[in-house]
Amino acid sequence: MKHFKFITIIIVIGIISSSCVALLGRRQTVYIDSQPQGAKVYAEGNYIGITPCAFRTKRVKKEFTFEKEGYESKTIQANTKNNNAIWWNTLFTGFIGVLVDIPYALKYAQTNYTTSLSILPPPSPIIESKSANSTTPKERQANPSILAQIPISSSPKELKATQIFKEYNSAVFMIFTKDATNEYQGSGFFISEDGLAISNYHVFKGTHIGAEIIELYNGKQYKVKEVLAYSERYDYILFRIEGKFNYIPITQREYEVGEKVYAIGSPKGMENTFSSGEISQIRGNAIIQISVPIDHGSSGGALINSYGEVIGITSGGDDGSGANLNYAMDIRIIFNTKFKNEDY
Repeated sequence: MKHFKFITIIIVIGIISSSCVALLGRRQTVYIDSQPQGAKVYAEGNYIGITPCAFRTKRVKKEFTFEKEGYESKTIQANTKNNNAIWWNTLFTGFIGVLVDIPYALKYAQTNYTTSLSILPPPSPIIESKSANSTTPKERQANPSILAQIPISSSPKELKATQIFKEYNSAVFMIFTKDATNEYQGSGFFISEDGLAISNYHVFKGTHIGAEIIELYNGKQYKVKEVLAYSERYDYILFRIEGKFNYIPITQREYEVGEKVYAIGSPKGMENTFSSGEISQIRGNAIIQISVPIDHGSSGGALINSYGEVIGITSGGDDGSGANLNYAMDIRIIFNTKFKNEDY
């Protein structure tokens, strides 16, 4: 009988101890550092602090992102979860399992992560400024395989102006660029979910990758990942931003004079201003003359038809005219080579 009681006591102690080990380390202190130090750290997108730093967290898998000016951003996967073997050992081996697993629990109660950051390479020009003696417009055509992936629309349903803005406001963004002496602000918009975007060539001309800021309506900022095509003559640039975004489908239908159109852009920094007007005239094969007000900062914005499809890239207006002369480039210039050899 005494032996039975003794065995029972041992089992109970083992179970209680097992519970202690299971509870030990449910939250842990994580120490984070970088080489060099002074990098901003984000856990699952939430700001933690500047390296070196520490914070308390539950034992879960986390993704840490390090950002420091002049260095490439870096993301690491941190496995701060307990090894499942701890739980099985504790459950089936009782007191012995406790003795074995205590070191593991202590290990997971305090964790260190250090990463090395790489210096950013010298910025390469997005588009070189045209030299004074050069008369040849700069141009690079897009890979046909990329163009084939761009969504094309032929929607049968017309939308109200309020619907168009609500649907596509988040697909238009502000662009901030700078060259050696000046800073510029323009507009741009996404034409595919995977970050394919378009703007005016002149917004980026002479600027450098890494020097630009792409700012969405919600304040989030991005960098250009790669430039895919551009044309100085037709004033467009096609580029990609890493991520998933709302976008405006490109029209498949023909437009005509008198048709109602809408523009979303950021004139003089007034973010995502929505305006409307009509197509006043079609100039040549690529220029759409519009009565929609266009001002500095609107360059690169979206010109949208009443079906919620983008038909053009807003490019500018005649500042000295009282005739409301404004222009957009036909969005289909990125596909159609027939524009290349024809005058406006």
